[in-house]
Amino acid sequence: MEVRSQTWSDFSFVVSSGYREKVLASLAPKPKLPMQLAEETNLRIAHVSRALRELSDRGLVACLTPDVKARGRLYGLTEIGAGLLGQMMASRGRYSVPVAPAKAKPAAEPFVPKIRGSSVVRFLDYLRKVRGTRAVADAIRDWSVDPAGLTEDTWLSVESCAEFLDLVERAFGDGSYGYIRKLFAEAMSTFPTVREQLTKAIPLTALAERAPIVYAKEWNYGRLDVLTERRKVTMRHYDWMPTPAMCAMFHGIYEGGLAYRRVKGKVTKTQCVRSGSDHCEYVVEW
Repeated sequence: MEVRSQTWSDFSFVVSSGYREKVLASLAPKPKLPMQLAEETNLRIAHVSRALRELSDRGLVACLTPDVKARGRLYGLTEIGAGLLGQMMASRGRYSVPVAPAKAKPAAEPFVPKIRGSSVVRFLDYLRKVRGTRAVADAIRDWSVDPAGLTEDTWLSVESCAEFLDLVERAFGDGSYGYIRKLFAEAMSTFPTVREQLTKAIPLTALAERAPIVYAKEWNYGRLDVLTERRKVTMRHYDWMPTPAMCAMFHGIYEGGLAYRRVKGKVTKTQCVRSGSDHCEYVVEW
């Protein structure tokens, strides 16, 4: 039981950071130098170094040439790390869409979850104010979506939204996704559908009960359930597979709601799909 508990703890530790997950997966075929990992994962060398340090402290990777200078050191998976990676790869089957057999009738176009462009447009506007237009343009130049054609009524695939958030974190964050969380907390009140609800003169619990309406209009990905108690609200996201950046985005949005209403409180992430739960859960207390 203790071994299984540790495995789930390691699983949660790795998948809570896209950087740690990418670095661990990149080491699967063979040991690599930090610079090779940076090139293969398209991450900054500083983010790779941080991920290696964190994974090493956890006993999941090991430096094979400790006497060599930092960037020339070779890193590889430990036995524990290799076992964990195998479990992570197997667990992804839970979220895979089943493939129709060859003899079946031609399948319809696969369903692609989409997010309304308004939240991304507003977040981009806010980001340009705090970081500058040129810096933001450089940060998202490799984005698969042309931001010039993005409108509030555009519907973006979840994948392209996740790609956008990762590019922003890579350019301005430190790999923890704290930057995404902070910026969404500040920018969320500029989202039209969110602001419409926040300005209503109703108690926070009543406001929270209306959150699924806003969620359906803005994100429409999975299902949001809300549980209200006295001075406490639990937000549960079902039927989705978020990236660490998307988890940080909603964490920030819920914190921003408290800040906008000038209520002192805290938001705690208590469960996550990426850690094996059937839903992500944020507990808001004040």
